[in-house]
Amino acid sequence: CGRGSHGRRRLIVREPVPLWASNALFRVAKFCRGIKYYGASQFTDPGACPVSFEVDEEGAFVGSFRRRGHAKVLYDMYSAHQSSSDGRYDRFIDIVGPHGLGLIDKLAFRSYRTSTASYSVRVGGKVEIRKRNTLLIIPQFKIGRLTLSPNQLSEGTFKTLALLFHVITEDSHVLLIEEPEVCVHHGLLSSILELVKSYSQRRQVIISTHSDYVLDHVEPESVYSVSFDKSIGTRVRHIPKAMSRRDFSALKDYLEREGNLGDYWRAGGLGDL
Repeated sequence: CGRGSHGRRRLIVREPVPLWASNALFRVAKFCRGIKYYGASQFTDPGACPVSFEVDEEGAFVGSFRRRGHAKVLYDMYSAHQSSSDGRYDRFIDIVGPHGLGLIDKLAFRSYRTSTASYSVRVGGKVEIRKRNTLLIIPQFKIGRLTLSPNQLSEGTFKTLALLFHVITEDSHVLLIEEPEVCVHHGLLSSILELVKSYSQRRQVIISTHSDYVLDHVEPESVYSVSFDKSIGTRVRHIPKAMSRRDFSALKDYLEREGNLGDYWRAGGLGDL
């Protein structure tokens, strides 16, 4: 019950949600919670990355700003390092380390115990002091003889570390990856795409890209074209279904004999798909 804009009472009746709908909504919500996202735009400026962060005695993040972007991935790396019993963090370090892609030689987290005090005035003027113990965590990336703070890494290095950390350690049903090619040279991008493909056996991975080089590393059966049409809005089409059987057969023949999907796209073979 409430009042409308002119002061008149109005009644709002909410029908109970049927059990079948409640169960369906619960399953949808559970699935959506299992979707994780990586976007290159999240890590555009490593210079804005914090050089340290605080955790409480239970390891929970402490801070007045929201934990997202650079701060979130650094905290997630620290948390994975602290609870590496499942081996995923170790696999991440092996892949990005000197025996893998060689992005870094080592990742260390120095910690310093600190404490803060807060004061409150009780009835009668009594001052109550509350102390809280925290840990100051300082991530250090070792590359050769250098020990670097996160904000000293190049944009491409930080983005690649963040992407591979998501791919290797993320516990999710679906992983959404936006533009993995940004600030990554082709030699490294090729290795990243092969890793993504290998880990896609464990979960659904969806990549959005504007790169013909990324297309070179996938099969046409895995590609959807997304375009905007003024009359109907956003349009998503599966390439094998959007092409005629004859055209798709010609594409497969081209890929087997002389080229790749990126070349075919650049040459206009996919038309306005």
